[in-house]
Order: sequence, then C-alpha cells, then structure tokens
Amino acid sequence: MFPSLSSVAPAARLLACAFAAGTCISFNAHAHGTHTHGHGTARLTVDGPVVEVSIDVPLESYLGYDYPPRGEAQQQVWDAFAARAGNPLNFIEPAAEARCTVTAASTTPDIAKATPAVDISNVVLTVKFHCEQPAALKSFSLHAFRDHPGLKQLRVQLQLNGQRKTVTVRPRFPAITL
Repeated sequence: MFPSLSSVAPAARLLACAFAAGTCISFNAHAHGTHTHGHGTARLTVDGPVVEVSIDVPLESYLGYDYPPRGEAQQQVWDAFAARAGNPLNFIEPAAEARCTVTAASTTPDIAKATPAVDISNVVLTVKFHCEQPAALKSFSLHAFRDHPGLKQLRVQLQLNGQRKTVTVRPRFPAITL
C-alpha cells in the first residue's frame, strides 16, 4: 500500500503538495478559459448575408476594476458600461455600405439584469447581423476600444467563405478588414 503522509520526508511532501496545487491551478485555468486583463477573444463568422459575432473580454478590461464597485465613481463606470452593453453597435459595427441590421444580441451574463455586486470575470457579447448588401461587407469597426481604454487587444478568429484566419486587433487600428 501507500505510506502515510507523516512517514514521507518533508521535501517529498512539499513536492507532492506543489504538484497537486499546480494540477488544480492548471485545471481551473483550462476549465474557465483564458482570462488576461486587457486581452479578449472574438469569433466573427460571415455566411452570406448572416454575420455572427462573439466577443469574450474580462470585465476588468471594460471597467478598469474586477470587483464590485467601491464608491460612487466606480458605480458610475458600471452604470455607463451597462448602458453601452444594451447596444451592440457600441462594441462592433459592420461597414455601413453593407446595410446590416442587428437581428439578435445578448450578453452573458445578462448585464441588463446583473447587479454590480455579483462577481463577474468575463463578459461575452453575442451579436447576429443580417446584411442587405453582403458583397459590400469589407470591414468591421471595433468601437469597444474607443470607450474602454483597458482593452488592449482582441484576438479575432474569422470565418469567411469557408476560409479561416486569426487576426489581432488593437486600439491603434480598431478595425477588421475582410
């Protein structure tokens, strides 16, 4: 059988605990996805006139803090973010020439119903567009950078006409060109 923990040398116990802790940390990081302040991920799929977008960003990147608001100033930041989250065009907008309209939009968790006292690590914005002129769909503007200086980059996976590519978008050039 296995020896009791008390009969194992202190160095071996320390090594076993470190291994166990590392395994738990590794598992938790994988289980909850990536979470790096200032960095987010997005998926953008164009299928004819239908465009689907999903943007996953740590809440801290939007607010500048990642805990319930402390004081009036942070409460105002939360309230302004919650108001912006109600309109997906505050975060991403297709080229005007494509004449796209939002057909569905949501946030996970639902920011409109969330209380700022709840611990939220990431916010996922999901938007679906229908474009009248899909051939004119040449770019998307990422307005999320404009209103959220804590957002430093988005790693975007594009899927267009069966082709896939990944691009990194930063505040200096906050657009995706198709």
